[in-house]
Amino acid sequence: MPAQDSGQPKHTNRLAQETSPYLLQHAHNPVDWWAWGPEAFAEARRRQVPILVSIGYSTCYWCHVMERESFENEETARLMNERFVCIKVDREERPDVDDLYMTAVVAMTGQGGWPMNVFLTPPPPADLPEGERWTALAPFWGGTYFPPQDAMGRPGWPRVVESLSEAWKTQRADVIEQSNRLADAVREQLSLQSDAAPIGPGDVSAAVVTLLRIFDRTHGGFGQAPKFPQPVFLELLMASRDSVSGTDTRQRVDEALSLTLDRMAMGGMYDQVGGGFHRYSTDAQWTVPHFEKMLYDNGQLAEVYARAAESTGDAYYRRIADEICAYVLREMTDEKTGAFYSAQDAEVNHREGLNYLWTPDQVREVLTQAGESELVDLAMRAYGLDQPANFRDPHHPEDEPRHVLTLTMHPEPLARAMNVSVEQVLERLDRIDAALLRVRQTREQPGTDDKTIAGWNGLMIAGLAESSRVLDKPEYREAAARAWTFINTNMRDESGSLLRTWRVGRAAIPAFCEDYALLTRGLLALHRCNPKAGYAGAAASLMDEARGLFWDADRGGWFDTREDRTDIFFRARSLHDGALPGATSVMLNNLIDLHEITGEQRWLDDAIAALTAISGDLHQNPTAMANSTRALLGLLDVDPQRVHHIGRDGVDPNRIVDLTASVDEIDLTGEMSFELAVTLMARRGYHVNAADPGNDQVVPLSFELRDGAGLALAPAYPAGAEFGVGGETVRVYEHSVTVPILIRRVGEVTGEPVLLVTYQACNDTSCLAPVTEEVPVKLKVR
Repeated sequence: MPAQDSGQPKHTNRLAQETSPYLLQHAHNPVDWWAWGPEAFAEARRRQVPILVSIGYSTCYWCHVMERESFENEETARLMNERFVCIKVDREERPDVDDLYMTAVVAMTGQGGWPMNVFLTPPPPADLPEGERWTALAPFWGGTYFPPQDAMGRPGWPRVVESLSEAWKTQRADVIEQSNRLADAVREQLSLQSDAAPIGPGDVSAAVVTLLRIFDRTHGGFGQAPKFPQPVFLELLMASRDSVSGTDTRQRVDEALSLTLDRMAMGGMYDQVGGGFHRYSTDAQWTVPHFEKMLYDNGQLAEVYARAAESTGDAYYRRIADEICAYVLREMTDEKTGAFYSAQDAEVNHREGLNYLWTPDQVREVLTQAGESELVDLAMRAYGLDQPANFRDPHHPEDEPRHVLTLTMHPEPLARAMNVSVEQVLERLDRIDAALLRVRQTREQPGTDDKTIAGWNGLMIAGLAESSRVLDKPEYREAAARAWTFINTNMRDESGSLLRTWRVGRAAIPAFCEDYALLTRGLLALHRCNPKAGYAGAAASLMDEARGLFWDADRGGWFDTREDRTDIFFRARSLHDGALPGATSVMLNNLIDLHEITGEQRWLDDAIAALTAISGDLHQNPTAMANSTRALLGLLDVDPQRVHHIGRDGVDPNRIVDLTASVDEIDLTGEMSFELAVTLMARRGYHVNAADPGNDQVVPLSFELRDGAGLALAPAYPAGAEFGVGGETVRVYEHSVTVPILIRRVGEVTGEPVLLVTYQACNDTSCLAPVTEEVPVKLKVR
């Protein structure tokens, strides 16, 4: 309603009573917004009009644009208020609501994003005829950003509002039928869709092979623009490096890791001056970022760079982990509570990245006034300021071009080019950065979403704890411990159950499985850097709480939400990893860690049950479930026999060696080459002779093509380990081996090729007869 006092905002709606920065941004729109909840649903039922739910987050650039263009327009707001009950949702507060409707929007339009605007059915009327199906809060139409008038191939927002309102009035039965179909599609998409399937090392190999195939060998990263950091991919590659077979494959894994870690840190997606990563790169070269900064990205990447520094000894990775942590403690930490803020905005004064951009003259002036004029040439050279500007605001082409600072050379070749040590280069860059940061902090700053989210804090706790352990910086461990203490003390309800958010003295929203999973991950990282402080016990308590709230007693594994949620039409399970690793995958890795720490069998039992529940989905797409695939790799080390029995109930129990392939089918019709991986897993107590056993008394491992004229086969056999028996030595593959195989077309294929493997299994005392059998992969050539 309009405010009476002319000194007050003209409009104030119900969102003024909320704590979410995103909802508060809309508190003075003329739109009569409601918060998500029973009062809004009751109003929609009373009026029998559809619900418009608009979902976004406080640092979302296009959310700001649509608000300015449409939600602040009084005529547009009048249309919305008359025809719908309008609800605003902060996706960071309610990821369950966001996941449901994002799935629907992607199903309808083929793409998603924010702001997301979805039209829902209201709760049905009390006099609904018996037998008539009406799913409350089911989506019937939706999309992302809409312009104020028809443009960019998108309908104008007022036209969308009017046409959907008219459809509800004149074609209600059709609209309800459409909503029921969409609700069913969402349920199918977000539920376990596959029965248990055999899984094993082949699935890990399949994920690694896929990552190496989509790896950008020029710029690093996976896929093309826009490029996201994808920490789960990097963690899987780091974990699998020592288990992949073949020197060539291991070298390719190392290349993918080093090039990606280097180029991300050198590019504009990384804040060269202040530390910390922006959300993603708009280009394939990591140059121009989308400028918002998210806590969850920086927590994961601090952990990734710390572990990379530990495994490689690379000083540059140590530096990046250190700078990420320093940035978060400087700009993303509540001084009073010690907890971490959620995000920083992409724009300042309606300009993307304005705070982070520089011209050469500005940098020259800053360094000169700071008494660092001797560093000007280095700054120009190192940060690309001697080259044409790399950024022009696409929304404001009238603005002058500016520079996103990127490190044009890795510190090592830069030091060689300058004939100084790496330490000297880094020290000089530190002085340049410090001078620029002092001036940058006097500029108008991007907005900060200062709410605390339990799960995201868990990721930052893990990043700080791992960095503390690797860098030997106790202040990072202390900061992580302080954040956990605040959450554990202040973000609980009356029953002691965890709450998801805290802001301005108010904790709210029952925590989701994601929050329990990610906080447990943080506690386990704290345990690793301080084993005697009791963090493992706190992690076990959180896991027990989560089991009582989210465990699926029928199939195993976890639901995303509590059973008592009545404001969503389906209880989903997050299996795939996105910007955050899925709750299921984090829980799996937590269970493995707890079993390793405590030795308690119950953690391993739950891990096997949960892995069994998702095995069919994992086998279909182990890369999309990279963090669960990493857990599979861990369980293969801990209990390979129980993993081996998943999905194999009908398999001959007397079989000594099992075969799995990384793909079920290869279509070479339009391809000149294809790489797959074949895994042989021997029953415990047996091994398979190596391809070069070094002993002519045994049969080596080999692959061949039957009816394979026109195809060439190139297996990359691992060397194997030496095994002594009867005074002789033979090279063998102990327990399991994965062989990468390249198949190439070299001529016309006339037959129906079949891939065969020959192997001989042996134990400590004798060898079985050699076996030749088909590899379970279909080769299509026409």
